[in-house]
Amino acid sequence: MLYKPLSKIAGENLKYMIKGSKYRTQDAFAYAFGAETRTVNRWLNEGIKNVDTLQEIAYFLSVEIADIIAENK
Repeated sequence: MLYKPLSKIAGENLKYMIKGSKYRTQDAFAYAFGAETRTVNRWLNEGIKNVDTLQEIAYFLSVEIADIIAENK
């Protein structure tokens, strides 16, 4: 079994959460969240490494951090 960092899992999960939210796109999410589009793109592709950022995103999307870092099986 290969190990995947939680930061990478969080980025992948955020990608699906954005698509399933009212924002639909990285650009719309970035604008509403108050982040640069390139920052959101980096989170989605390289992962979210900062716990404070995870907390802010979870609060913004009204989800638990555990939902963002849960590995889909």
